Amino acid sequence: MLRIGIIGSGFGLIGLMPAFRGIKGAKIVAICSRKVSPLPYKDTKIYSHWKTMLDKKILDAVVIAVPPHAQYKIAKSAIKKGINVFAEKPLAANLKEARELFVLAKREGIVHGMDFEFPEVAEWKKVKKLLDRNAYGKLNHVSVNWDWMSGHLLNRRKNWKTNVAQGGGVLAYYFSHGLNYLEHFAGEITDAKSAFTYSPLSLGGGEVGVDLLLKFKNATGSAHVSCNSPGLIRHQLIFYCERGVVVLENRNSIVDNFQIRTYTNSGQSHVKVRKDKGRRGEDERAKIVRILADRFVKACAGKGKMYPTFAEGLRTHELIEKIRTNTNRIK
Repeated sequence: MLRIGIIGSGFGLIGLMPAFRGIKGAKIVAICSRKVSPLPYKDTKIYSHWKTMLDKKILDAVVIAVPPHAQYKIAKSAIKKGINVFAEKPLAANLKEARELFVLAKREGIVHGMDFEFPEVAEWKKVKKLLDRNAYGKLNHVSVNWDWMSGHLLNRRKNWKTNVAQGGGVLAYYFSHGLNYLEHFAGEITDAKSAFTYSPLSLGGGEVGVDLLLKFKNATGSAHVSCNSPGLIRHQLIFYCERGVVVLENRNSIVDNFQIRTYTNSGQSHVKVRKDKGRRGEDERAKIVRILADRFVKACAGKGKMYPTFAEGLRTHELIEKIRTNTNRIK
């Protein structure tokens, strides 16, 4: 039985804990959080500090959801103790720390995983299959439009999410997902040009928007991302292929309600996909994380291979660094 510890007071409790709870072959034996009450968790030890939890040496794996600069410290300590690690994105606050974690994890031989959720959504898997078998011919261009109003801007909160040095800003905090899934769909990004937008609502000074022109080995791409879009919630990917266009999009959700529409000279069609069903009352993301959690637990037991890993986390940091050094600022 894999003994798991959850570290984090936010998404750690609402997303990661329900995802890992009930996974065959694993048990949550410890939680490190400022918010959790011990009463509902009589079989689970509650800790107020992650160092104390790790020092007890009762864990086989930790699942972390804390700010990137803190995740680096926790993951580094856990890896040195031989504890397997499932981490949130971005992996660390900067490229140097991300590379250090990857090298250390590889050297120590621990299982390491990253919470890149979107490629696990049923509709995204379907689009990936369509592209891989060239259902509409070769992919020529992919376009992303991702808009919403983030809570830290809406409520004027000054925290790490608006601080680039701590791993914040819309590029690292949110679009690390995008950089990962763009390479998942279209292959390696070989070049990128960018323009950042800023707002006084971002109290830490981090960018609130980024527009990218991308080059892949065999295709081109573009992306518009804004966490400062009052009233607009959309996540849209458009794949322009030789014989048709595939549109993957949702509104007013994070991982739910995605639709697939295809367009050819013969007309438009809607591709139906069997939906992933979550448990009643849980955060919509938990059912997707559960797929990764099951894969992680099996990998820790030697019954499969974990992906995505710190390698994918490091790759997004390499792209973030490249984009930040080749950008224009738009006030």
